[in-house]
Amino acid sequence: MKYTFSQAKQKLAPHAGAYGALDLNNAINVAMEELSKSEVWNQQTQLVTLTSVNEYFAIPQEYNLILRAAVNNVPVSLHRTDYEFLHSGPGNLDAVPAGYAPLNGIQALGTTFPTMYAPTGGMTLVAFSTEDPDGVLLVRGKDTNGDFISAEVPINSWTGPTDIDTQDVDEVTATTQTFYEITSVVMPQDSTAYITIYGIADDAFNFLSRMHPSIRVPEFTRYRLPGFSSDDDASYEILCEVERRFIPIVDDDDVVPFDSLFPVQYMMKSFQYFDSNEIDAGTKYHTLAMQMLQKREAHDDQFQGLVVENPLYALSPGHMSNEDFYNC
Repeated sequence: MKYTFSQAKQKLAPHAGAYGALDLNNAINVAMEELSKSEVWNQQTQLVTLTSVNEYFAIPQEYNLILRAAVNNVPVSLHRTDYEFLHSGPGNLDAVPAGYAPLNGIQALGTTFPTMYAPTGGMTLVAFSTEDPDGVLLVRGKDTNGDFISAEVPINSWTGPTDIDTQDVDEVTATTQTFYEITSVVMPQDSTAYITIYGIADDAFNFLSRMHPSIRVPEFTRYRLPGFSSDDDASYEILCEVERRFIPIVDDDDVVPFDSLFPVQYMMKSFQYFDSNEIDAGTKYHTLAMQMLQKREAHDDQFQGLVVENPLYALSPGHMSNEDFYNC
């Protein structure tokens, strides 16, 4: 069975005190983050469907990577930016010869972007939240000359529904600086609700990012659809198998993602030993935590039918077999 964060704290508090953990919330979150990165935790993946109306798109903060994808119902391959530099590869994906499909899979651009989307041209910045934290939202970036600038972005309260269409550009408080690039974002230390950043250009709001309150330095993964259609109303539906990114648990009603607290308990003890420089004992409990997690996962990890280990199997026609997918 799974537990709420409140239940988990009640059950783990006696052990945390014995281990010397001063901050119970932090100790539990650190232990769960380590467990969530284990290859044996099968619940770290999830299927999501995205709709992209732009060549560039990002995945929400609670997801780390796209593992597999299908665009408009056709399986595609994923490439990093170095794919364009392979001697046997396609070269510049923006200069594909006539007769070839320029929409060549999905290109992974990186996992450490400070916002979901970059400003297009110069934009002043404005933020919205359902609560008003005492701290500041600090954004650093570059101006039109490429000089580094920073600003405390005003956090406006949503008036009515959390829908940007209900907001008036002339009535919100924005930065006086104009950002052409954003290099880092630091969330307010006391924030307890999601904060959304918009850029303002030509008297219109442009969505840039939505950030979790307990992650002070946000990071996002961005992707690109090379050869995106030039039609004004073009859009692509992307079915993704994504890897979850661990998000620290804050509210007592949040659900702990593990159905047993023993792996969390042993991982907490492992870090306590590591902190006291008892490496052997820390390694022992770290291994024990992983073994306990793997044991429970093996019990639940039962499949009916075929299990696809690698979708890029030999002789697969892949997305190249679908003429409707080409955008020449």
